[in-house]
Amino acid sequence: MLFNNCNKKVLTGFLFFISLFIISISCDTTEPQPPPDDKITKWEIIPELADMDVRYILKHNNTIYLTAVQGIEWRGIIWKTTDGENWSIVRKFNKAIGPLTTNGDTLYCLGDSLFRYIIPLDKWENICQPYPLNTDVQAVSEMIFLDYELYALQNRFTPGATYKIHFDGSIEDLSIYYNYFGGAKFIKKNINDDWCYVRGMYYSGGFFLFNRFTFTKLKDGLSHESWLYPPSNSMEIKNDTLFAGFRYPGTIKYLDNNSIWRDYTDSIPCNRDSVFLYRIEPTEITFINETMFISTDELGVMKWKNGEGWSDLSEGLKTYNVANAKLFYPIVFLENINENLIAAYGAPGYAAWGGVGVYRLKLN
Repeated sequence: MLFNNCNKKVLTGFLFFISLFIISISCDTTEPQPPPDDKITKWEIIPELADMDVRYILKHNNTIYLTAVQGIEWRGIIWKTTDGENWSIVRKFNKAIGPLTTNGDTLYCLGDSLFRYIIPLDKWENICQPYPLNTDVQAVSEMIFLDYELYALQNRFTPGATYKIHFDGSIEDLSIYYNYFGGAKFIKKNINDDWCYVRGMYYSGGFFLFNRFTFTKLKDGLSHESWLYPPSNSMEIKNDTLFAGFRYPGTIKYLDNNSIWRDYTDSIPCNRDSVFLYRIEPTEITFINETMFISTDELGVMKWKNGEGWSDLSEGLKTYNVANAKLFYPIVFLENINENLIAAYGAPGYAAWGGVGVYRLKLN
């Protein structure tokens, strides 16, 4: 009897040990280890552009052209890249430069003169000195050709103005005429259109269609706040459709065929870690295939894909030194080329936040 009792105790203890072992290997409660630091997708600064105060970025024929100023003298410089990784200098200037535009295969740049660069010939020409735009080029936010006529928007100073630049150096201030005003950003639907979309001056108003003669309001589907306070440079054309960012509520909308604004995304997340913002401002939009990327004023870069929603892509970007918070410097420009995202800091006429440097994020 004693032997049987001992065997039962041994067997019971053995079974209890086995059950604990099974539980321990099937219910591991330890937290998973984060991926190695070198596996996290991070933005990296482009060394030769680390001290660039960027004033404009233009993508043309699979080439990105970037204008910037550097040093206390604010001397202008134009860089270019065809892959996002290798950058070369196109030209240096003795004074500051501002916006770029193209007409055919010719690149135009506004500095103390209006310059043009005939790309196939690698040839520069000094066209004229459009006074007074050339005296404070950093107040000029945008230039664009419509039906071979060159227009410029001055946005830095209230009330702003719209100008037509003639190649003899004279300019027309169209703001003196009815229904002309100062704007911040042009964007064309198609390269040969003789009209364009315009975002109004920063913090003062609206989206418009400009046909060289008048500005037509595009406000159907928008709340009063959305109309009055459109974000800085957040416009993009995708499949002949205008996409734009709005602060109230923070979202991306598109303009349908009836010129009515419709929601494209959910509200942009306004929190990260210990940071919560009342609103978030999209500062730029770019697409790679069907995936949308946006930059923001304080929360870095985010990605939107239908069916997946928003995800964060800000690791490695420049942050403020704020205790217990992770606020990012405003990103003024966001562009893509060859599966690379390019984010740049600077002070163009339509969004003079400041900061320097250009960063790259390799997506694949």
